[in-house]
Amino acid sequence: MVRVITQETYDEVVKENIEEFEMSPEEAIKEAVAQFEAQGVDLSNIIKDLTLGSGDNHLIVETVAKLKGLCGEEKYDEKAVLQELEVLKSECQKDIAHRVRAGKEGAYKILLDLLYSKYSKLCQELSERDTKFIISVLNTMTALMDVQPDLLENKGVDLIKNILDNVENEDILIATLRWTTTCCIKHEMNRQKLFAKNIAENLKLLLKVTGNAKLLSETLQVIRKMTLDDDVRVEFGRAHDHAKELGWQMLEPLTNLLKENTQPPLVSELMLTIASLLVRSELCKMVADCGVDCLFTVLADNYDNVAVVQQANKLITALAGNDDVKRDLVKSGIVPIAVSILSRHSSNPVATALTLKSIAALSLREPTHGQQFIDSGAPEAIIECMKVHPHNAMVQKNACWAIRNMVARCRDQNVKFHELGVESILNSAYEKFAEDFGFDIKSALRDLECDVKLDEQWTGKGVQLDY
Repeated sequence: MVRVITQETYDEVVKENIEEFEMSPEEAIKEAVAQFEAQGVDLSNIIKDLTLGSGDNHLIVETVAKLKGLCGEEKYDEKAVLQELEVLKSECQKDIAHRVRAGKEGAYKILLDLLYSKYSKLCQELSERDTKFIISVLNTMTALMDVQPDLLENKGVDLIKNILDNVENEDILIATLRWTTTCCIKHEMNRQKLFAKNIAENLKLLLKVTGNAKLLSETLQVIRKMTLDDDVRVEFGRAHDHAKELGWQMLEPLTNLLKENTQPPLVSELMLTIASLLVRSELCKMVADCGVDCLFTVLADNYDNVAVVQQANKLITALAGNDDVKRDLVKSGIVPIAVSILSRHSSNPVATALTLKSIAALSLREPTHGQQFIDSGAPEAIIECMKVHPHNAMVQKNACWAIRNMVARCRDQNVKFHELGVESILNSAYEKFAEDFGFDIKSALRDLECDVKLDEQWTGKGVQLDY
């Protein structure tokens, strides 16, 4: 069980090392850290560097106190507040320990009050000074809440929604979206609260704003974060529901944007966002009906760009969730392109794994597709990738899926894989990854008609049943 201590306890031990054992500050810190770690204490939330003070004299504590004092005045000095905000942001960006301490000192409430103090001006034409001030507060809020989204409460949710509803200044919208993204990571309830405020409508409207790539990028970030299921504290999240609702509203405009933006960096973000929303077969059909011919243009224009290829493979895999869309992709000529990409980027394990996964998806339950892959040289490319990345679990696993799906209904093609030495390669993979995905490897060996011992998952005990 992980043990935790307070910042005060840590400070006292360091102070004791300095005063009673006459250690230098560096030695005192090193000794204290070693002592607590030996006891199994988690120090991730502890500020270990005491060169800027300890206890109530920590720089971050002093900064929050100064902000509290400045903002307590009826008419505060904005220049002085900006200076302290910069210090607070800088401290929060150091590590989670600094952010936790700032949160405990009440930094969130101070920043929220500062934003509300400017709220009446947000709906008006802002001066350059006001814009700079509001963005500074929002950026500091984002730094403060990084990996500690629990600070967000209803008043903060309302402010995010009000800004997205009423503000037209694109720089402020970008800062607000960045804050929203931070609030959504690893926090299911924040996502649900924001979604309940109909933030989807705001995001849909922002997709229509033209000429600002940064604004579009931040909007796409929020859309993707709304589909996450990464909060371990929640047994059942609503990621699927969010993705489905966002998909119905946004897949058409997103697909149209993909047609207009076929070059990095936006093309990668657009494909990743579309793929994250394809959680139902009918959504895949919707994208296909909007026209995915641009996907071939993207691959042709960015053939050597590994980052774009990775996201394109994710989108192909997602679209293949609909059998009709999968068949249309194959009819359009995706098979030789996929095999060519696999060979071109075989040295990159991530691109290789994702391409193999897309090949597996395209050939699943489709014997004619498997035959096309075999005719296009997929066996040679797959075996080569398995040889290049023998210790990469995802490459080996996805290769097993691809092989199995290609030959499951085309057993007459097994001889091709055997000529390439697939059996020894799969057996070698089994020795390394039997505990992780041994079943997948054995399934591939079985469908290749190799000698394989299959374990009985359940056996009876031979008990006589009375009738």
